[in-house]
Amino acid sequence: MSTCTAIALTFFFATAIQKPSDTDKTALKPWAERVGKAVSREGWVVEAKGNEVIVRRTKPVALVENWANSIDGKPTPAGEGTIQFALSFGPKMSADEYDRLAGINAASDKEFDRLKRELKLPHKFDDIIATTPEEKERLKTFREVTAKLPRHDLPDLYSSEHSIQFFHSNGWRYPAEKTISTECTEVVETLLRLFGLYNPAVANRSQAFGRYRK
Repeated sequence: MSTCTAIALTFFFATAIQKPSDTDKTALKPWAERVGKAVSREGWVVEAKGNEVIVRRTKPVALVENWANSIDGKPTPAGEGTIQFALSFGPKMSADEYDRLAGINAASDKEFDRLKRELKLPHKFDDIIATTPEEKERLKTFREVTAKLPRHDLPDLYSSEHSIQFFHSNGWRYPAEKTISTECTEVVETLLRLFGLYNPAVANRSQAFGRYRK
């Protein structure tokens, strides 16, 4: 699993999961300590902030884009950035409720794909290209219809008391240096071992685990 490689993000509007109460936030300090002990490597810090436990590499790293340069086939430099992961804690969601909501999301994905095929317009990544007034009107209708498709913002992980969303900061970029990329992967794998996964198959994909957040 290459966890410093970017994931493709869906562009549905999502409803946020409920955040924990002030009492729950107080209970995050032991989790921050547990995460810090588990990560425990030079150059990384762990802190509790609000309802989140933040894991961050202290020094910025050189980044490259997640696709090859069209000229020489090499990754495209993308400046420097700080690698950060966030564990966002919320109230516990049962496995049955997760499966129910995930089924709704899957049905919405299927319907979205069907409508997109029927649209018959060219696209680049998630950008659909409409040129003529007729195409623009069809695209407008498509967006209005798909915006109404139900979608639930689901957690990624769980503990005995919480559900957790996992965020990463790299987006479509990843560390240029292989040793640092491996280091990031090892940190994420360490974090995942601390929790249960609602959908274990997701962690085995070649894409980064979790979701992008600046």
